[in-house]
Amino acid sequence: MYWNKLAIPAAFSLVSLSILFGCDKIEGNDNLKSAALVNGQIIAAEQVDAELGKMGQIPPGQSQVIANRILKNFVDQELLAQQAVQTKLDARDDVRMKLAAARRQILAEAQIAAATKEMAAPGETEIKGYFDAHPELFDKRRVYKLQELIIATTPENIDEVRELANKAKDPRELAATLQARNIQVGAREAVKAAEDLPAELLVKLSAMKPGQTMTQVQGGKLNLVILIGAEERPVGFEQTAPMIARYLVNTKKREHVEAELAKLGAKAKIEYQPPYAAFSDIKGNQAKP
Repeated sequence: MYWNKLAIPAAFSLVSLSILFGCDKIEGNDNLKSAALVNGQIIAAEQVDAELGKMGQIPPGQSQVIANRILKNFVDQELLAQQAVQTKLDARDDVRMKLAAARRQILAEAQIAAATKEMAAPGETEIKGYFDAHPELFDKRRVYKLQELIIATTPENIDEVRELANKAKDPRELAATLQARNIQVGAREAVKAAEDLPAELLVKLSAMKPGQTMTQVQGGKLNLVILIGAEERPVGFEQTAPMIARYLVNTKKREHVEAELAKLGAKAKIEYQPPYAAFSDIKGNQAKP
């Protein structure tokens, strides 16, 4: 069955809190229900239930079977984790760094969840407003067929290449001219729906006609994007309202977290050690989540 093949987690694929924080008993575990004890270390039923809850709809009669397999994975992990501690593998620098990274990520995600859990869901007026404001994604949605020339430019020749691109009659002429100057050129084609394109690129493409070109600089390389064609594939409000709602919720959460990071960063003492430094395009000294 499909479920038997894909829904049961493979051995050791689950992340055990005992591995992240050592084999000491879970602090404040008086209210936790024990699913198993491994050399006295509790594996909480709540941990098993949490993993089971991630699996969505489970076939009737399969819940306990799957829960048992999840618990077996936890038990196996706990045995290995305890052995690792006994042999002092947790004192190795590489292991300590991984433990610290996992702990940092889990606590950061917990803080984000706590800080955003009370945020109100967007109403229909807000969702409809977003729908109406972005016809290029909905009412006038298109699927674009694109050809792209990737030109191996350098800081020294990028202006010259840009000028050649503006003068060329067509992509083939430009490619031949560049190759004659020993400038490498690659080509690729792609079919992209409006929602798969960066907003800035989508705005430009929506105003272009087939055969027209535009230039972009990405990673120090000049890319020439040619619009081969575009097909109208509109989508309606009813179909997209749930997606828009999720997008608006996630956007609000991201903005809230960015604002919170800015406050925390302003209060914190953050010292970047050479050769590391804060990114110049990020407000303050905090990176975006």
